[in-house]
Amino acid sequence: MLLSKGFDTYLDPVLKGDDGHSVVEADIAGVKNGEIIVAFCSASLPEDSVWNSVRLISQSQNARSLILSPEEIALDLIEEEVPRSLDMGKLQIETLGWFEDTLEQTLQQTLRTIELLVNETRMRMLAPLLQKSALTREFRARINPKLVYHNLTALSEAGIVDEPVEGTFQLSQLGKTILPEFIAFLEKTRKTLDDYRNKEVKSIGRR
Repeated sequence: MLLSKGFDTYLDPVLKGDDGHSVVEADIAGVKNGEIIVAFCSASLPEDSVWNSVRLISQSQNARSLILSPEEIALDLIEEEVPRSLDMGKLQIETLGWFEDTLEQTLQQTLRTIELLVNETRMRMLAPLLQKSALTREFRARINPKLVYHNLTALSEAGIVDEPVEGTFQLSQLGKTILPEFIAFLEKTRKTLDDYRNKEVKSIGRR
């Protein structure tokens, strides 16, 4: 959502208040024209640390919070934790409505897209398209020509790339949205795994 609305988007941001002491650690933050949206992704109902951060952000003049939750959050709970935040536009709740109703369908669609993108050749073809369109001959100069046609066909059929002029390819609107999100997902997963491995190494070193 942030990327599609033109926000500069950051993963795992740490935001500090003007007092220099207040610190908020979030999952995502978007910045655009002085406006800041701070997002928290909860696997269940938000923990106390999230509510504390939301309360702090609600005091800011140019920032607001977004909570993504797989289940409905009762309005009375929100009002108890952060009074009037919804009415004042300082808090937005997004519920993953598909989580219970269409989970299997969503998983299948997502896995098909991931299967398409988890391919080194296709990613090397797609990444430059984030900056500009490319000609078929440019792909063939960097990639085995035998693979270019096959992969361009697969990406076109999936709606990831368009061919506005014969021999010239660019990201479709779907591609412009889903590719940055996929790269962000890979980066966040890589960072999480690296942090986990580092913690394990430190734990072994203390034994």
